[in-house]
Amino acid sequence: ARQMSQERLDAFNDLCMEDPAEAYGTISSYMDLFVWQRSMDLAVLAYEFTALLPTEERYGLISQMRRASVSVPSNIAEGWGRGTSSDRQFLSFLRIARGSLFELETQVELAKRIFRKLRIDSSAVSSELTIIAKMLTKMIIKIEQRHEDNRKNHGR
Repeated sequence: ARQMSQERLDAFNDLCMEDPAEAYGTISSYMDLFVWQRSMDLAVLAYEFTALLPTEERYGLISQMRRASVSVPSNIAEGWGRGTSSDRQFLSFLRIARGSLFELETQVELAKRIFRKLRIDSSAVSSELTIIAKMLTKMIIKIEQRHEDNRKNHGR
């Protein structure tokens, strides 16, 4: 698989940032994408959150939440790996990652409702979910716009 050009790598990080004024350094892999880094942090938070749930949920909600949390950075990485020839594949995997993110958000809310008496603090997970959702949505919209602009400019 061909590597993406440095210009395109920088562009992907620019897409998800509110204020891309800081220096990015060299981006050589999906691991350098801020949205991937944040979603890795989210997966760790999700594991910590689920560790507070009752052990009888080990094969139920805990398992589902952990799978959803792992799916977010995994799909960003897979899309990156497959997206070297076209942003379209990357876009598809970003949408899947966003779907997993919303799945996890729903599961966190459900856990809070079911285990209300445990008073588990979900604020760290919820905050990270919101930030990553904004980053992914911003990237998706901008990549879609770029495709539309290219289509119009090339008469396709």
